[in-house]
Amino acid sequence: MLTEKLLTKRDFTWIDVQEPEQADFDRLSQEFGLPYLLVQDTLRPEHLPKFEEAEGGNFLMMRSFDKDCSNEDTTVQGLTRKIALFISDNRVITIHRVELDYLDAVAKKAQKSDQPKTIQGLVHQIILSSIRTYEAPVYNIQDLYDEFEQDVLDKKIENLSTKRIYHFRRQLFVLKRILKQSNDALFRMRDYWEEYPSLLQDLRENIDQLYFQLDEVSDNFEHLFELHIALNDQRANEVMKVLTVFSTILLPLNFIASFYGMNFSRLPGLDSFEALYILIAIMILISSAAIIYFRRKGWFKAPRD
Repeated sequence: MLTEKLLTKRDFTWIDVQEPEQADFDRLSQEFGLPYLLVQDTLRPEHLPKFEEAEGGNFLMMRSFDKDCSNEDTTVQGLTRKIALFISDNRVITIHRVELDYLDAVAKKAQKSDQPKTIQGLVHQIILSSIRTYEAPVYNIQDLYDEFEQDVLDKKIENLSTKRIYHFRRQLFVLKRILKQSNDALFRMRDYWEEYPSLLQDLRENIDQLYFQLDEVSDNFEHLFELHIALNDQRANEVMKVLTVFSTILLPLNFIASFYGMNFSRLPGLDSFEALYILIAIMILISSAAIIYFRRKGWFKAPRD
């Protein structure tokens, strides 16, 4: 377990704990006076954002986006990283498994200036930095939607694989879920920001902006998916129309050929060359009439995009 005091020469202290293990439970509880059950929660990877009032302070669980995740990750654990904040009157303890770049950035900025001057300001900067890790994936989701839209309109079916659509929808769902849970956790934390309501409002506005962007993409994608299905149905109908046209043209010809292919010795014109020519002429006439009829109906014309 790596423990570092990031801020000490102020009215409050910021202690950062990285890579805690199961054996560190007792040490974290005894050394920092943290509730044992809440320390256990920090090591469980499945926890979603939440807020609890604990003995001697507050406990906030947040999740930030993992910039090193792959494009095929579709779970909360695969797309995000958890960070726990134990907040008391004069101390903030952050606990996380892996190194978080945005925490280092907040620490370096605070060490180079006299800001923030209050512990609420420090908590605000940590949470805000965590929220802003979702800006890049939200923009990426919007770019992916634009690609989907272009592929659908260009009728590039080979690019619209089921796997690609599934990954997009799952990542969109997970990001929306995390942002909503984060907003709910901050709302339950409103008493902590009683003296600084503008800081809480700023955090919730940043989450709302990202959530609304994802929600708009989600609604547009559902409409786009319906359009994709409708275009597929249209293409299937065009194929069926072509098959119907050819079947209609060939059906009378097949009937005549089948009729004279029966094993009967007495059929009109069976031994006559003139009857053969007449049959060929009739078949050509029927085919020509069917082709002219369907052409006038416009069934041979390709549909316009």
